[in-house]
Amino acid sequence: MEKDAASFVDDVVNDKIEGKSFSKKLAEIMADPAKVMQPVYDYVEEQLNLGKLAYGEVKASDEDVVLRLETNLINLPFADAKIISKMMQDQGTLPVNVYLVIESPWVNKSSLRIDEIASADDFVGNVANYADKMNTWYADHLAMVKANLEKQPDEKKQEDK
Repeated sequence: MEKDAASFVDDVVNDKIEGKSFSKKLAEIMADPAKVMQPVYDYVEEQLNLGKLAYGEVKASDEDVVLRLETNLINLPFADAKIISKMMQDQGTLPVNVYLVIESPWVNKSSLRIDEIASADDFVGNVANYADKMNTWYADHLAMVKANLEKQPDEKKQEDK
């Protein structure tokens, strides 16, 4: 699957890319990321089958954590529409890829991690082949979030002194 960069930029800048959002408590997400993320995987595959770019996400209702699966032409989240627009002005047609995204101040200093999982063509019809890798990626990054959240009270105590 390929997409014209100019129409892609127009879609991103004007919020025309459809998404589906779910909400769960962080503990529920961490207890079984595979189960929580499966509807996201299914939704993104369904949209790709329709020839559409899309994203699916799970937001933690009790912490600042978002897990997202995005289809994109570039390794940047849709939220960075202005940067995407500048970088992709004259790019022609590019392949669509599927990206794993986590956004949280607890994941790293930039509050963002994004990694390519597959091309859209490889992803469609093969979600089960990528599920273990995606679930492990989300679980590993959620473990970082948890570790950083657990350190937080100690850091606050130090700042208060």
